[in-house]
Amino acid sequence: MIKKLQALKAKKGFTLVELIVVIAIIGVLAAILVPTMLGYVTSSRVTSANSTAASIKNNIDSFLTSCDTNGYGMLKGSANNTTISITVSSGTWTVSGLNTSAFKSGNGKSWAGTGSGSAGDTKVSVSAPESLLAIELADLFPEIKTASIVAYIEGGKTLAVAYTADTGNALSISTDCPGITSGTPTTTGGWSQTNSAAIFSWNNSTAGVTSTGFIVGTAPIVPLG
Repeated sequence: MIKKLQALKAKKGFTLVELIVVIAIIGVLAAILVPTMLGYVTSSRVTSANSTAASIKNNIDSFLTSCDTNGYGMLKGSANNTTISITVSSGTWTVSGLNTSAFKSGNGKSWAGTGSGSAGDTKVSVSAPESLLAIELADLFPEIKTASIVAYIEGGKTLAVAYTADTGNALSISTDCPGITSGTPTTTGGWSQTNSAAIFSWNNSTAGVTSTGFIVGTAPIVPLG
């Protein structure tokens, strides 16, 4: 029995002071690492959104080239421009807001200003190019189930795209992306102002994050002002 008591006395635990010191160290490390990790996650989401915006921009370009080859492309010249609104809800893509007068009709295709489609939809007998674009984008990006996209095109070329997966409602550059200076994209610099050569820039603390908390990817990438 005496030996057992001596063995128990020989076992020492942490003192209260030692526990307080350990807790303080953990608190300091958490205060340093948590904001860093949160910033890393946000940065990663913005980078991913920028990449998706660039891919969408390239695919709209390819689609417009195909339209031109088949006789129902966009009219050339800077006067022929339009902003396309694309929304995705439950995997259904809707293309709307086109200036139909900026496009030619032909080969059985006629621009209607709006169209929709989902992945796997047949393109046979589809007469509205907007629906063909919706189906094509749905096939190319099956992982996107909810999103909002704004694409500015001019003379058959996609000049700029903004994309977010944080809403399925129509994205407005002026209201949903207040960090981006207002204006219209031009050929001289992607998201640049119509009245100057200045490139759009985010005027908040984090490029790619709106004041409403949306993660918005842009192509070309809009820098932090």
